[in-house]
Amino acid sequence: MIPETEPSLTIVTNPLFRLHQTPPGHPESVSRIDWAIEGVERAGLAVESVEVLPEATDRLIAKTHSENYARELDRACLDGASIFDCEDNPVSRSTGAAARAAVGTSLAAAERIWNAKTSKRAFVIARPPGHHAERTTAMGFCFYNTIAVVAEYLREQPGISRVFILDWDVHHGNGTQHLFEDREDVFYSSIHRFPFYPGTGASRERGVDAGMGTTLNLPMPGGIGDAEWLGEFEAQLPHAIDDYRPDAILISAGFDAHRNDPLGGMRLSTDAYRQMTRTVVDLAYKHCDGRVLSLLEGGYDREGMAASVAVHLDELRRTGPA
Repeated sequence: MIPETEPSLTIVTNPLFRLHQTPPGHPESVSRIDWAIEGVERAGLAVESVEVLPEATDRLIAKTHSENYARELDRACLDGASIFDCEDNPVSRSTGAAARAAVGTSLAAAERIWNAKTSKRAFVIARPPGHHAERTTAMGFCFYNTIAVVAEYLREQPGISRVFILDWDVHHGNGTQHLFEDREDVFYSSIHRFPFYPGTGASRERGVDAGMGTTLNLPMPGGIGDAEWLGEFEAQLPHAIDDYRPDAILISAGFDAHRNDPLGGMRLSTDAYRQMTRTVVDLAYKHCDGRVLSLLEGGYDREGMAASVAVHLDELRRTGPA
């Protein structure tokens, strides 16, 4: 194996994520940042803060959502609203800034991987999460669809014509799917519990119009463990990526299908996240020079999150295919 000249992994966060305050007892709390960082420390690694890309952040949020949507979120926060769009989405004065920072930090990580090429892979410890956010609607704890904004950014970069988004959060990423389901330049694949919140993600949902065939949902019944989940994952995902031949791979990395998670109702072990990450990294070496950006989505149990993040990072920092 030829040694890599670039560091294999960058792990980034931003102090602004802590400013998004949710009510006591709300599962999407600031503690989730601490749990993820605990996982980084277990892996013997370190987290760094990066400078966001402010102009690109605002422009790409407006491209993915709308300028009016961003203004409405900012206005709600500044006016002291308690929720935005639905009861699942409590807001505080700095929620808009935190959500914007999640986008900007993720874009900065993508810049390191695909333009500056100072790293092969990145893990972004961000909150609030994003994959439920629709073009003009916040839901499911999500305000801006961060992974979708990163995909839009990558599509603007020379040499990147096809982006593959893999979502293994226990909840289907309805927002991400709907933003790209009529396009052939972004492939969205999700493995998730079904039927479950938010009610989307049936296997028959394969895309529309020009995007037909670039959506792949792997719905799984509640209560299953590694054998069933990984069996479907390994049977379907490598074929999808091999057929699509992406120039970039993104992961919506939710850890709420873990057996400890209070919301997911599934029985995945920590090692399941190691095995999924290993498969994705191998496929990235096959198709896009090993480059992967992973973004934190769900995960609402301390031990489930910390342990799963640790094994996820063990595989992301690997140099060369397994």
